[in-house]
Amino acid sequence: MTRLEGIVEFMRNSLSDEVLSRQERRELKEMIAQMHCTPEEVGALRSRAFELAAEAAQSQRFPFVLDWLKSTLNALTVAPEPGEVFFSPGEACQAAILRTIDHSTTTLKVCVFTISDDRIARSLLAAHRKGVSVRIITDNDKSLDEGSDIHTLHREGLTVRMDTSPNHMHHKFLVADTHTLITGSYNWTRSAAKFNHENIVVTRDASMVASFTDHFEKLWTEMTPYH
Repeated sequence: MTRLEGIVEFMRNSLSDEVLSRQERRELKEMIAQMHCTPEEVGALRSRAFELAAEAAQSQRFPFVLDWLKSTLNALTVAPEPGEVFFSPGEACQAAILRTIDHSTTTLKVCVFTISDDRIARSLLAAHRKGVSVRIITDNDKSLDEGSDIHTLHREGLTVRMDTSPNHMHHKFLVADTHTLITGSYNWTRSAAKFNHENIVVTRDASMVASFTDHFEKLWTEMTPYH
C-alpha cells in the first residue's frame, strides 16, 4: 500500500470531519486517475475504506460512517477510460506509438507483424537503454525484408521471438507498463505512415489490456527465440 498511502491518508482525513464532500469526492477520483491506479489497487483502497469505516464505527457514530462509506466507495468506482483513435496516412499513428514508448517506465510488450520504421526502432532501443524491459514478437518472413529493424534491435540486446510456422504472426499491438494498449491495422513501417489507410486505438481499459497481455504471454511461450 506504500504507493497508495497518500490516498489512504486523504480518506482518513475526510472521515475525521464526518463527511466526504463533493469536492473531496472529486479530488479522490482525480488522485486515482492521476496515479493510473490498477483495478487491484482500487480494490485495495476499497478494502481500506471498509477498515477505516469499521474503526470509526466503534465510536458509535454509525449514521455518518455509513454515509461516508457510501460516498467513498462511489468515488472509488473507476469508470472505463475512453480510448483515442488515430489514422494514417500522416504521422498521427506513428506519433502515438512513439509517445507511448517514450513514456514507458517498466515494460513494453511488442507484438507486430513487421518493424521497418527507423524512428520507432530507435525509440524502442532508447527505452531498452533506460532500463525498460522490451520484448518483441514478430513474423519470421517479414524479419528478412529489406529495411527490417529486427536484426539491429536483437543485436543491441532486445529480446525477440518469432513465428516459424508456415503461417503469419499478423498481430499489431503493444502493451506498455501493464496499463496502456495500442492495437489496430497499422504496420510499424514507413509506408504505413506515408501512404496506407490504417488505424490504431490507444486505450487504458483494464480488461482489454489484461486480455492482450495474456495473449502476448501465450504467444511468447509458443514462439521461437530469434538467432
